[in-house]
Amino acid sequence: MAIQTNEIPFVMGQKATATIRGEVFTVCIRGWKHGQYVITDLPKVGGESYRVAPQTGVQIHFIKDGLFVNFKSSACYALAQAISLLVIEYPRKVDMHNLRKFERFKSNIPVSFFYEEGDNKYEDRGIIRDISSGGALISHAKPLSKQNIICLTAQFPEGNMNLQYAVVENLRKNPKSELSPFVTGVKWKELSQESEVSLKQLISQRSKERRDNNR
Repeated sequence: MAIQTNEIPFVMGQKATATIRGEVFTVCIRGWKHGQYVITDLPKVGGESYRVAPQTGVQIHFIKDGLFVNFKSSACYALAQAISLLVIEYPRKVDMHNLRKFERFKSNIPVSFFYEEGDNKYEDRGIIRDISSGGALISHAKPLSKQNIICLTAQFPEGNMNLQYAVVENLRKNPKSELSPFVTGVKWKELSQESEVSLKQLISQRSKERRDNNR
């Protein structure tokens, strides 16, 4: 889904792909000022700074939280001293597309869940870090496997989700957390009526809050 906006959702240190004269580099966003400039790393080739003359065309793209961002611009100047940076003009036009089917909302909701393998039952607790109509992202202590079907319970401000089944879709680790080193994406499996009502109420409230904050 295309998104119409001139405000690019930059994050300091965000990794991006830069294409310059047909060469492709991985750079990080180092700063920006809306309507004026964007600062990235100056790419290097063989340990040497890549030469970029003023007005050289630069194309940048990256993905952030399921949002694909792509724009073309031109170089203002390159700094190849102790700190190697590339300054480009803030683009007049940017293409942004939401790659996710469902809009996600940040959250901090405690959750407990279990799953069974044969005669064994495994239990864990965690935090729902973001949530959508299609699933959730959970940080927790014990490892899971793809395609595990877990049964979770959570209490939302607007209602409860009791014994709701979900399928493990993706897995990653967060080395910065000792208490909850696992981050798991799950997809809802046949939402119960109670879960569906509670989820709709939660998302409706979060959508309203997001609209109010963007005004």
